[in-house]
Amino acid sequence: MLHYRCGVRVFAQRFFQSQLAKKASSPHRGWRLCIARRVASPRLTSLHLALFTKKIPHSSSIHRPWHHNQLPQAARRKSHRTSSKRARTDLLKDYERLGLDLVLSRKEVRPSTSFDAQYWTSAAATCDASVAYLHAETELAIRDWVDGGEGPAASWWETTEARRIIEEIKASTLEKTLYTKQAETVKQSSPIRRAFQAMFSTSQLSICADKVSIGARKRSEQSKFKDDLIQFYRAATTKRNKPKIIVTVHDSATGYEFVKLGVTAAHLFPYKLGPDVLVAVFGEDVESELMTSLNGLLLQPDVESALDDGAIAIVPDLPDNPTTEQVADWERKEPKNYRWCIIDEDAESLETVVVPEGQGISIRELEGQRLSFKNDNRPRARYLYFLFVVAQLKMAWRHEYRTDPAKKLKPQLGKGFWATRGRYLNRALLLALAKEIGHDTAFPENIPSLSGTNHDTQPQGDDDDGEAGLVAIAKIIAAQRRGDEEEEEEEDCHCHCHSGGSGSTSAPAVPDI
Repeated sequence: MLHYRCGVRVFAQRFFQSQLAKKASSPHRGWRLCIARRVASPRLTSLHLALFTKKIPHSSSIHRPWHHNQLPQAARRKSHRTSSKRARTDLLKDYERLGLDLVLSRKEVRPSTSFDAQYWTSAAATCDASVAYLHAETELAIRDWVDGGEGPAASWWETTEARRIIEEIKASTLEKTLYTKQAETVKQSSPIRRAFQAMFSTSQLSICADKVSIGARKRSEQSKFKDDLIQFYRAATTKRNKPKIIVTVHDSATGYEFVKLGVTAAHLFPYKLGPDVLVAVFGEDVESELMTSLNGLLLQPDVESALDDGAIAIVPDLPDNPTTEQVADWERKEPKNYRWCIIDEDAESLETVVVPEGQGISIRELEGQRLSFKNDNRPRARYLYFLFVVAQLKMAWRHEYRTDPAKKLKPQLGKGFWATRGRYLNRALLLALAKEIGHDTAFPENIPSLSGTNHDTQPQGDDDDGEAGLVAIAKIIAAQRRGDEEEEEEEDCHCHCHSGGSGSTSAPAVPDI
């Protein structure tokens, strides 16, 4: 028993310490610091030890303040009530207890080669525990927001923190639905679903893991990735007579020149999720592309953050509703051009100024602007389309969670500027995404049923592939909120526009658009 207590104690300590480390940059981190100190302390309270050593059924261990199927209205009602009446210490206790419930729930999910119904049922219960934990985090964040004089509780829901918590809640809810369906399939003695088994046979995709990741990348690997991108896009302006010395690097987002530290080597598909998730989404032919230049762009850091957040996306440089001839012409041309498209008009990040020196260009002003390249090389189209679809999914989740009659979600997925989308993701995954997003009725009708030999062509796939891909996307979105995909740059990646004399060391150049 002592051995068991010590083992789970270490597990819980590491769990909360990791939460503290990831959230250290939050403006509302006072309560998180308090929790981390209390739970990570060597001297755990009797309550903690009881939770560590007692086998708690999932049904009783998860004390959800509201049912996850009633998120939009119930979440707001509960948040307002608890933020004003419940003592802050009670909120802290709930958050701590639910965090420990989540730790124990994850430990109940054991890696398996058979993947029986119990495995998937336990996996679904873990998603429930995660949702309950996130609701408690929401209540504390709102309480600190109000007590700190930031504004009324309703205004907290417009923050980036709120948006990302909503996304993780919805991602966990989606996972629960798919795991429950998988459990029912197994109970009916149906064959084990190939795509699900392939995904969860690997350690980095284990549900019981605290995060989905292949581990931290060496800084030398990220540095090499950046150098490869600079060479692939011919983005460097070098010193005269000293070609190995890079003076500025071309930013594809704005078309301006920045010092090397001011440009980020951005992965389009997150590196830390590994090749198994990549294959689950795109197919086996892309497994080796994770760290290649086809999966990257050189972007100003704030623009990269807005892209990760789903505030903006990259689409073909076509009108919103192009004609068949315009699409065909774009398909024929090489190199292909792309432009920026705003997905979430309310995102705070859109007001960030990304070219401060004299120009004052914000991310919002990038709408419709063509991405800038110095040569004919381009990233893989399927990764750009993937980011566009994920941004739409995030937007749909936020809209569903906080229904606002004054705002209507724009059905952008059905627009024709991604007319060849069936070549980028398999049809089954596209249909599954369309069903989850829900609002865009034209989208499923326009999904082409085709396959071919082009390197951007994918087979149609089956329902198994589509749902496994949805799980992968849900994990990607949850990982973004936890900070799992933050890139480890070798240099301090603060944005500094280069200024200077003429020639190769000039001030920010005229955009190459």
